[in-house]
Amino acid sequence: MHIKWMARQLVSPKCRSQVLMAGLLLCFMCAIFMGIALIVDSAGFKKVSFQLNDEVQTKSTEDHTLCVLVPFRNRFEELLEFAPHVHKFLNRQNVNHKLVVINQQDQFRFNRASLINAGFLETRSFCDYIAMHDVDLLPMNGALSYAFPELGPFHLSAPHLHPLYHYRTFVGGILLIQSKHFEMLNGLSNRYWGWGREDDEFFVRMKKAKLMLGRPANLTTGYRSFRHIHDRNKRPRDQNRFFDQFEKTRRVDKETGVSTVKYKVDSVSELVINEAPVTIINVSLECDIKLTPWCLQADDHAMYNKTLLQTHPHQPQL
Repeated sequence: MHIKWMARQLVSPKCRSQVLMAGLLLCFMCAIFMGIALIVDSAGFKKVSFQLNDEVQTKSTEDHTLCVLVPFRNRFEELLEFAPHVHKFLNRQNVNHKLVVINQQDQFRFNRASLINAGFLETRSFCDYIAMHDVDLLPMNGALSYAFPELGPFHLSAPHLHPLYHYRTFVGGILLIQSKHFEMLNGLSNRYWGWGREDDEFFVRMKKAKLMLGRPANLTTGYRSFRHIHDRNKRPRDQNRFFDQFEKTRRVDKETGVSTVKYKVDSVSELVINEAPVTIINVSLECDIKLTPWCLQADDHAMYNKTLLQTHPHQPQL
Protein backbone atom coordinates (compact mmCIF):
# COMPACT_ATOMS: atom_id res chain seq x y z
CA MET A 1 0.00 0.00 0.00
CA HIS A 2 1.27 3.42 -0.92
CA ILE A 3 2.99 5.16 2.01
CA LYS A 4 1.34 8.52 1.37
CA TRP A 5 -2.11 6.94 1.40
CA MET A 6 -1.32 5.20 4.67
CA ALA A 7 -0.17 8.45 6.21
CA ARG A 8 -3.42 10.16 5.28
CA GLN A 9 -5.30 7.45 7.17
CA LEU A 10 -3.29 7.85 10.33
CA VAL A 11 -3.00 11.55 10.99
CA SER A 12 -5.60 14.18 11.75
CA PRO A 13 -6.67 16.49 8.91
CA LYS A 14 -4.92 19.42 10.53
CA CYS A 15 -1.57 17.62 10.46
CA ARG A 16 -1.68 15.69 7.18
CA SER A 17 0.16 18.10 4.95
CA GLN A 18 2.79 18.74 7.60
CA VAL A 19 3.39 15.03 8.13
CA LEU A 20 3.81 14.31 4.43
CA MET A 21 6.04 17.32 3.74
CA ALA A 22 8.28 16.47 6.65
CA GLY A 23 8.64 12.87 5.59
CA LEU A 24 6.59 11.68 8.57
CA LEU A 25 9.00 13.19 11.10
CA LEU A 26 7.02 14.73 13.95
CA CYS A 27 8.50 17.57 15.98
CA PHE A 28 7.99 16.91 19.64
CA MET A 29 10.17 16.93 22.78
CA CYS A 30 9.82 14.48 25.62
CA ALA A 31 9.20 15.82 29.11
CA ILE A 32 10.63 14.31 32.26
CA PHE A 33 8.55 11.65 33.91
CA MET A 34 6.68 12.81 37.01
CA GLY A 35 6.02 10.65 40.00
CA ILE A 36 2.33 10.14 40.45
CA ALA A 37 1.91 8.37 43.75
CA LEU A 38 -0.69 10.94 44.86
CA ILE A 39 -3.43 9.02 43.12
CA VAL A 40 -3.19 6.01 45.39
CA ASP A 41 -2.77 5.26 49.06
CA SER A 42 0.78 3.97 49.30
CA ALA A 43 0.04 2.31 52.60
CA GLY A 44 -2.41 0.04 50.85
CA PHE A 45 0.06 -1.27 48.30
CA LYS A 46 1.15 -4.04 50.67
CA LYS A 47 -2.27 -5.64 50.26
CA VAL A 48 -1.93 -6.10 46.52
CA SER A 49 -1.28 -9.63 45.30
CA PHE A 50 1.60 -9.64 42.83
CA GLN A 51 2.06 -12.97 41.07
CA LEU A 52 5.72 -12.51 40.17
CA ASN A 53 5.90 -15.49 37.88
CA ASP A 54 4.38 -16.50 34.60
CA GLU A 55 2.02 -19.22 35.81
CA VAL A 56 -0.90 -17.12 34.57
CA GLN A 57 0.51 -17.52 31.07
CA THR A 58 0.49 -21.32 30.84
CA LYS A 59 -3.01 -21.55 29.35
CA SER A 60 -3.15 -22.68 25.73
CA THR A 61 -3.80 -19.82 23.31
CA GLU A 62 -5.62 -21.91 20.71
CA ASP A 63 -9.09 -21.18 22.08
CA HIS A 64 -8.50 -17.48 22.67
CA THR A 65 -8.11 -14.36 20.54
CA LEU A 66 -6.07 -11.36 21.61
CA CYS A 67 -6.87 -7.83 20.50
CA VAL A 68 -3.78 -5.64 20.73
CA LEU A 69 -5.29 -2.20 21.33
CA VAL A 70 -2.91 0.60 20.36
CA PRO A 71 -4.00 4.16 21.28
CA PHE A 72 -2.60 6.38 18.57
CA ARG A 73 -2.13 9.88 17.24
CA ASN A 74 0.49 11.04 14.74
CA ARG A 75 2.92 8.18 15.43
CA PHE A 76 3.11 6.77 11.90
CA GLU A 77 6.88 6.34 11.94
CA GLU A 78 6.68 4.26 15.11
CA LEU A 79 3.75 2.22 13.77
CA LEU A 80 5.80 1.21 10.73
CA GLU A 81 8.23 -0.50 13.09
CA PHE A 82 5.74 -1.64 15.71
CA ALA A 83 3.22 -3.53 13.56
CA PRO A 84 5.52 -6.02 11.80
CA HIS A 85 7.61 -6.56 14.93
CA VAL A 86 4.67 -7.40 17.21
CA HIS A 87 2.87 -9.41 14.51
CA LYS A 88 5.92 -11.66 14.02
CA PHE A 89 6.49 -11.87 17.78
CA LEU A 90 2.92 -13.09 18.38
CA ASN A 91 3.02 -15.51 15.46
CA ARG A 92 6.10 -17.16 16.94
CA GLN A 93 4.06 -17.74 20.11
CA ASN A 94 1.06 -19.03 18.12
CA VAL A 95 -1.16 -16.35 19.64
CA ASN A 96 -4.34 -15.70 17.69
CA HIS A 97 -4.42 -11.93 17.47
CA LYS A 98 -5.59 -8.75 15.81
CA LEU A 99 -3.59 -5.53 15.78
CA VAL A 100 -6.05 -2.68 16.29
CA VAL A 101 -4.95 0.95 16.16
CA ILE A 102 -7.41 3.45 17.63
CA ASN A 103 -6.53 6.72 15.94
CA GLN A 104 -7.72 9.94 17.62
CA GLN A 105 -8.84 12.43 14.95
CA ASP A 106 -10.59 15.13 16.98
CA GLN A 107 -8.97 18.39 18.08
CA PHE A 108 -8.94 17.63 21.81
CA ARG A 109 -5.84 16.64 23.75
CA PHE A 110 -4.74 13.02 23.52
CA ASN A 111 -6.71 10.61 25.72
CA ARG A 112 -5.09 7.18 25.87
CA ALA A 113 -7.68 5.75 28.26
CA SER A 114 -10.73 6.78 26.23
CA LEU A 115 -9.14 5.39 23.07
CA ILE A 116 -8.59 2.03 24.76
CA ASN A 117 -12.18 2.08 26.04
CA ALA A 118 -13.44 2.81 22.53
CA GLY A 119 -11.21 0.14 21.02
CA PHE A 120 -12.50 -2.40 23.51
CA LEU A 121 -16.13 -1.67 22.65
CA GLU A 122 -15.42 -1.98 18.93
CA THR A 123 -13.59 -5.32 19.24
CA ARG A 124 -15.12 -7.18 22.18
CA SER A 125 -17.30 -9.34 19.90
CA PHE A 126 -14.29 -11.24 18.55
CA CYS A 127 -11.59 -10.98 21.26
CA ASP A 128 -11.78 -12.47 24.73
CA TYR A 129 -8.71 -10.66 26.03
CA ILE A 130 -6.86 -7.48 25.19
CA ALA A 131 -3.41 -6.00 25.41
CA MET A 132 -3.33 -2.32 26.25
CA HIS A 133 -0.18 -1.66 24.25
CA ASP A 134 1.94 1.46 23.72
CA VAL A 135 3.05 1.87 20.12
CA ASP A 136 6.59 2.78 21.16
CA LEU A 137 7.36 -0.33 23.23
CA LEU A 138 8.66 -3.47 21.48
CA PRO A 139 9.12 -6.85 23.23
CA MET A 140 12.61 -8.24 22.62
CA ASN A 141 12.73 -11.39 24.77
CA GLY A 142 10.84 -14.36 23.32
CA ALA A 143 9.99 -15.52 26.84
CA LEU A 144 7.63 -12.54 27.24
CA SER A 145 4.36 -14.40 26.84
CA TYR A 146 1.20 -12.85 25.39
CA ALA A 147 -0.87 -15.94 26.20
CA PHE A 148 -4.32 -15.75 27.78
CA PRO A 149 -4.01 -14.40 31.37
CA GLU A 150 -5.95 -17.17 33.06
CA LEU A 151 -5.52 -16.09 36.70
CA GLY A 152 -5.82 -12.33 36.31
CA PRO A 153 -4.32 -9.25 34.61
CA PHE A 154 -0.74 -9.77 33.46
CA HIS A 155 1.62 -6.79 33.33
CA LEU A 156 4.11 -7.75 30.65
CA SER A 157 6.25 -4.59 30.84
CA ALA A 158 6.85 -4.96 34.56
CA PRO A 159 8.84 -2.35 36.53
CA HIS A 160 11.88 -4.62 36.71
CA LEU A 161 11.84 -4.97 32.90
CA HIS A 162 10.61 -1.66 31.48
CA PRO A 163 13.44 0.53 30.13
CA LEU A 164 12.18 3.69 31.84
CA TYR A 165 9.61 3.20 34.61
CA HIS A 166 10.49 1.19 37.69
CA TYR A 167 8.08 2.16 40.49
CA ARG A 168 6.30 -0.79 42.06
CA THR A 169 2.74 0.13 41.13
CA PHE A 170 3.51 0.88 37.48
CA VAL A 171 1.13 -1.01 35.14
CA GLY A 172 1.60 0.99 31.93
CA GLY A 173 3.26 0.03 28.68
CA ILE A 174 1.77 -3.42 28.02
CA LEU A 175 -0.99 -4.95 30.15
CA LEU A 176 -2.91 -8.11 29.26
CA ILE A 177 -6.38 -8.49 30.72
CA GLN A 178 -9.41 -10.67 30.10
CA SER A 179 -12.34 -8.87 28.51
CA LYS A 180 -14.63 -9.87 31.39
CA HIS A 181 -12.21 -8.34 33.90
CA PHE A 182 -11.91 -5.13 31.87
CA GLU A 183 -15.70 -4.79 31.87
CA MET A 184 -15.91 -5.64 35.56
CA LEU A 185 -13.55 -2.73 36.30
CA ASN A 186 -15.52 -0.44 33.96
CA GLY A 187 -12.37 -0.03 31.88
CA LEU A 188 -10.25 3.08 32.32
CA SER A 189 -11.15 6.54 33.54
CA ASN A 190 -12.01 9.01 30.76
CA ARG A 191 -10.77 12.05 32.72
CA TYR A 192 -7.11 11.83 31.72
CA TRP A 193 -6.55 14.23 28.83
CA GLY A 194 -2.88 14.70 28.08
CA TRP A 195 -0.12 12.25 28.94
CA GLY A 196 0.07 10.01 31.99
CA ARG A 197 -1.67 8.85 35.16
CA GLU A 198 -4.53 6.87 33.63
CA ASP A 199 -2.67 3.60 34.19
CA ASP A 200 -2.01 4.45 37.85
CA GLU A 201 -5.72 5.00 38.36
CA PHE A 202 -6.36 1.65 36.67
CA PHE A 203 -3.96 0.01 39.13
CA VAL A 204 -6.22 1.20 41.94
CA ARG A 205 -9.28 -0.23 40.18
CA MET A 206 -7.59 -3.64 39.98
CA LYS A 207 -6.49 -3.39 43.60
CA LYS A 208 -9.98 -2.55 44.86
CA ALA A 209 -11.44 -5.43 42.83
CA LYS A 210 -8.86 -7.78 44.44
CA LEU A 211 -7.62 -9.03 41.08
CA MET A 212 -4.31 -10.86 41.12
CA LEU A 213 -1.70 -8.99 39.08
CA GLY A 214 0.82 -11.23 37.36
CA ARG A 215 4.26 -10.25 36.10
CA PRO A 216 7.04 -12.12 34.27
CA ALA A 217 9.73 -13.84 36.31
CA ASN A 218 13.03 -15.58 35.67
CA LEU A 219 14.04 -13.32 32.79
CA THR A 220 17.72 -12.45 32.62
CA THR A 221 17.45 -9.62 30.09
CA GLY A 222 16.32 -6.99 32.62
CA TYR A 223 15.74 -3.56 31.09
CA ARG A 224 16.82 -4.97 27.71
CA SER A 225 13.65 -7.06 27.61
CA PHE A 226 11.96 -4.23 25.69
CA ARG A 227 13.05 -1.57 23.25
CA HIS A 228 11.58 1.88 23.69
CA ILE A 229 11.41 3.64 20.30
CA HIS A 230 9.90 6.96 21.37
CA ASP A 231 12.03 9.85 20.10
CA ARG A 232 12.00 12.53 22.77
CA ASN A 233 13.53 15.05 20.37
CA LYS A 234 10.68 14.75 17.86
CA ARG A 235 7.54 13.89 19.82
CA PRO A 236 6.91 15.55 23.20
CA ARG A 237 4.53 14.22 25.77
CA ASP A 238 1.73 16.58 26.70
CA GLN A 239 2.26 16.74 30.46
CA ASN A 240 0.54 20.09 30.94
CA ARG A 241 -1.99 20.36 33.76
CA PHE A 242 -4.67 23.00 33.22
CA PHE A 243 -7.50 24.39 35.34
CA ASP A 244 -8.10 22.03 38.31
CA GLN A 245 -6.93 18.97 36.37
CA PHE A 246 -4.28 17.97 38.90
CA GLU A 247 -6.71 18.02 41.80
CA LYS A 248 -9.53 16.26 39.91
CA THR A 249 -7.32 13.47 38.56
CA ARG A 250 -5.39 12.61 41.71
CA ARG A 251 -8.43 10.80 43.12
CA VAL A 252 -9.93 7.50 42.02
CA ASP A 253 -12.61 8.08 39.38
CA LYS A 254 -15.81 6.30 40.43
CA GLU A 255 -17.95 7.80 37.69
CA THR A 256 -16.40 7.33 34.25
CA GLY A 257 -15.11 4.35 32.33
CA VAL A 258 -15.82 2.12 29.37
CA SER A 259 -19.55 2.38 30.07
CA THR A 260 -19.51 6.18 29.72
CA VAL A 261 -16.94 6.86 26.99
CA LYS A 262 -18.30 9.13 24.25
CA TYR A 263 -16.91 8.83 20.74
CA LYS A 264 -17.79 8.52 17.08
CA VAL A 265 -16.23 6.08 14.64
CA ASP A 266 -15.32 8.15 11.58
CA SER A 267 -14.01 5.26 9.49
CA VAL A 268 -12.34 1.86 9.65
CA SER A 269 -9.44 0.86 7.40
CA GLU A 270 -7.59 -2.41 6.91
CA LEU A 271 -3.88 -1.97 6.19
CA VAL A 272 -0.96 -4.31 5.68
CA ILE A 273 2.38 -3.00 6.95
CA ASN A 274 5.26 -5.24 5.92
CA GLU A 275 3.02 -8.35 5.97
CA ALA A 276 1.36 -7.33 9.25
CA PRO A 277 -2.44 -6.83 8.95
CA VAL A 278 -3.60 -3.82 10.95
CA THR A 279 -7.10 -2.52 11.60
CA ILE A 280 -7.26 1.27 11.89
CA ILE A 281 -10.30 2.64 13.73
CA ASN A 282 -10.45 6.40 13.24
CA VAL A 283 -12.43 7.94 16.09
CA SER A 284 -13.43 11.38 17.32
CA LEU A 285 -13.72 11.59 21.08
CA GLU A 286 -16.29 13.79 22.78
CA CYS A 287 -15.54 15.99 25.76
CA ASP A 288 -17.88 17.60 28.27
CA ILE A 289 -16.03 20.88 28.71
CA LYS A 290 -17.99 21.69 31.85
CA LEU A 291 -16.66 18.57 33.57
CA THR A 292 -13.16 18.30 32.08
CA PRO A 293 -12.22 21.64 30.49
CA TRP A 294 -8.60 20.46 30.42
CA CYS A 295 -9.47 18.41 27.32
CA LEU A 296 -9.01 21.62 25.33
CA GLN A 297 -5.76 22.38 23.57
CA ALA A 298 -3.87 25.39 24.93
CA ASP A 299 -4.80 27.44 21.85
CA ASP A 300 -8.49 27.11 22.75
CA HIS A 301 -8.18 28.38 26.31
CA ALA A 302 -8.65 32.05 25.46
CA MET A 303 -12.03 31.42 23.86
CA TYR A 304 -13.04 29.17 26.75
CA ASN A 305 -12.08 31.81 29.32
CA LYS A 306 -13.98 34.49 27.44
CA THR A 307 -17.13 32.37 27.38
CA LEU A 308 -16.68 31.38 31.01
CA LEU A 309 -16.27 34.99 32.10
CA GLN A 310 -19.57 35.89 30.44
CA THR A 311 -21.56 32.98 31.85
CA HIS A 312 -19.83 32.29 35.19
CA PRO A 313 -17.88 35.42 36.20
CA HIS A 314 -16.83 34.02 39.59
CA GLN A 315 -15.53 30.65 38.38
CA PRO A 316 -11.73 30.16 38.10
CA GLN A 317 -10.36 30.36 34.59
CA LEU A 318 -7.68 28.35 32.82
